[in-house]
Amino acid sequence: MKINGRSTKGENIADNGGLKQAYRAYKKYERYRSLPQQLPGVNLTHDQLFFLNYAQIWCGIMNDKEAVRKLRTSEHSPGPIRVKGPLSNSVDFAAAYNCPEGSPMNPIQKCKVW
Repeated sequence: MKINGRSTKGENIADNGGLKQAYRAYKKYERYRSLPQQLPGVNLTHDQLFFLNYAQIWCGIMNDKEAVRKLRTSEHSPGPIRVKGPLSNSVDFAAAYNCPEGSPMNPIQKCKVW
């Protein structure tokens, strides 16, 4: 089953713009606060943790019947799309994770919001 892009367009734009604004706010906060160098036992930078936490918001499991119902009726894309879309459009994500240019998570053509 396919996602109805007309139904989800507004929320897709909001997801892309929201991620960008949240990252800007985080970086502004970071400039004025001294953050620990790294969390003990976690081999991720602060920027990587920011994007990881964004992705975890959309994690979830649902049965096939519920997934089909949501695809037909929701103005939101499924969780995996809400993660992959905005993150693959983010130059900041690509920099944080060193995604090669032209890779799936750092495509040459990005959808820019604002």
